[in-house]
Amino acid sequence: MFERGFRRNREKPLAIEGDALPDPEGTAARFSLALAGGKIVRVGFQVSTCATLIAFCELLAEIAAGLTLAEAWRLAAPDLVVRLADVPPQKRHRAILAIAAFRAALLAARAGEGGSDATIQDNKEQTT
Repeated sequence: MFERGFRRNREKPLAIEGDALPDPEGTAARFSLALAGGKIVRVGFQVSTCATLIAFCELLAEIAAGLTLAEAWRLAAPDLVVRLADVPPQKRHRAILAIAAFRAALLAARAGEGGSDATIQDNKEQTT
């Protein structure tokens, strides 16, 4: 997971970029998306040098491909933690940063569509 993520982390950002989000420790993540036919077709990211964060972001990129924006919004940190169960408990909070940065890209995508954020905001209330 880390090796694939390390390679993706070095790629150029895609057309739709979310804000870069830092955490209090100075670790940061930023996602970018490519959409086609109302679905996410590719996910990119750039993160600071934290192997755990890279792994969570790579997993998120793999899971999100093929989802609609609304479906992708439903992904949550526990979904990532369950799938990467070997991550030590003291590093699992990195999944929260990965999800927050991914959602920033989803919001940028929604704004770029010229549509309402209603679907995403409705889902936000259900998952937070």
